[in-house]
Amino acid sequence: MKPVLSLAALALVTLAACSEQDMCIYRATQDLKTAERRISTLEGNVARGYAIHRSQERITYTGVCYDKAGDPYECPKTRWETVETPVSIDVPDQRRQLSDLRAQIPALTRAAANAQAQCRQAYPE
Repeated sequence: MKPVLSLAALALVTLAACSEQDMCIYRATQDLKTAERRISTLEGNVARGYAIHRSQERITYTGVCYDKAGDPYECPKTRWETVETPVSIDVPDQRRQLSDLRAQIPALTRAAANAQAQCRQAYPE
């Protein structure tokens, strides 16, 4: 199974164990968390001078398998590996995006706080 699918399944199991209030708060803070993650990415890009593209690649290698009698033999095995590739960026544009996002953080923080308060009222524990 691809790692991305495993993470998605884990997220669903985790959310299934949450209360209605927890799920409401989770949804209410998504815009703020998304902006914070994007800021972090942009800061890294600007500091490095390039972005990093991550992709999952299938790697096949020779491993050891066992037959029904328990005797070992060589066989092909597969694993998924994350490959990082540098990507050129427009640094001034990244700085502009970073500035714009930082300016949005106070409003997103207020909106998240208000929505959390509404969640606590709507779904008291």
